[in-house]
Amino acid sequence: MDKGVRVDEAGEPVARAENVWRRSYPLWDAYFAMVLVGTVAATAADELPPGRRAAAIALLVLLSVAYAAIGRAALRSQEVPRPGCKIYAVALVCMFVPATLLAPVTATGLAALAPQVYMMYGAARGFALMLVLFSGPVGLGLAESGASTAMTAVVVAAGLACSLLLAVFIGRLGHQNAERLRLIEELDRTRGELAEVSREAGMLAERERLSRDIHDTIAQGFTSITMLLQAAEAEVGPNRHVELALRTARENLAETRGLVAALAPPALDGGSLVEALRRLARDFDLPVDLAVTGEPRPLDAVEVVLLRVTQEALANVRKHAAAGAVRVELDYGDPVRLAVADDGRGFAPGEVERGFGLRGMRTRVERAGGTFAVAATTGGTRIEVAVPCSA
Repeated sequence: MDKGVRVDEAGEPVARAENVWRRSYPLWDAYFAMVLVGTVAATAADELPPGRRAAAIALLVLLSVAYAAIGRAALRSQEVPRPGCKIYAVALVCMFVPATLLAPVTATGLAALAPQVYMMYGAARGFALMLVLFSGPVGLGLAESGASTAMTAVVVAAGLACSLLLAVFIGRLGHQNAERLRLIEELDRTRGELAEVSREAGMLAERERLSRDIHDTIAQGFTSITMLLQAAEAEVGPNRHVELALRTARENLAETRGLVAALAPPALDGGSLVEALRRLARDFDLPVDLAVTGEPRPLDAVEVVLLRVTQEALANVRKHAAAGAVRVELDYGDPVRLAVADDGRGFAPGEVERGFGLRGMRTRVERAGGTFAVAATTGGTRIEVAVPCSA
């Protein structure tokens, strides 16, 4: 695992998308605090009646408490709509507007409130709220200070224009972060898929290696034993012990060959799924009836899933079913359906998925987005698989 990549309890990488926007929140908090402290200091130094000055400072402190209690969580929330944003908007109007009316210098707090408003409410609703927070208090403050109406209008318009530019900047920043979040989520998802593909490739390679090793050692050994016992039988004549040993060697050779066939990789190279199934049916040591409906077509990875399920199912029939015949049905619909049925002894309902083979088949099919079902009775076993073509 790469250094710095967090993992969960199962060892899987945790999506890093949550850090895209949140990393900047502590910096915004520090900026808001600096502006608030500067605004309170400017208000305290203003030549106003002590009562008005104290009341304005108290309202600013209450506004900071409202942000810490409600606004901060609303700003960080990923829910739509953000919880608490309406209450915080009411707090902004009810605390900041009176503070500005009491002490016009507190309007410098807009430098902190404007980013909050646009980050929390977006451009349209944020601009409407800024009209309330900005136009009236600043206009009244300029009028009380003796500025002309034209100057008041110019200052208000300039402030609103600056706030609009800030809204555009924050909007683009939010869009870029949303796009980055999407790309990071896609990257993490792709990494998970690649890890799954790597695990699958490793499993197939290991199965192929085991298949070769068993074929080159155990199967060859049983073949040699069979030939030696046949030679001994021809030399000494009929012998009960030699016949029993020969029959045991032949049975184990057949089991070993079945194990080699089950571990072999899917035989799809250079052929279609139907051709691969026909080869499986031809090489199987029981009669296999293959029925194909629909128009055969390439299915990419779905073909590997269906072929591997068929291999596992036939291996189970060979090892456990004591069947006389097998039927394989393939339907090229959407989803693609596969059924493998035998006329063997079946098994009890409580034993349906006790074996590793059935669990492995179910896991393989469900990873491809399909469904897996087993019906077992005393008259045989039927495995049914449906996998969407999009898998």
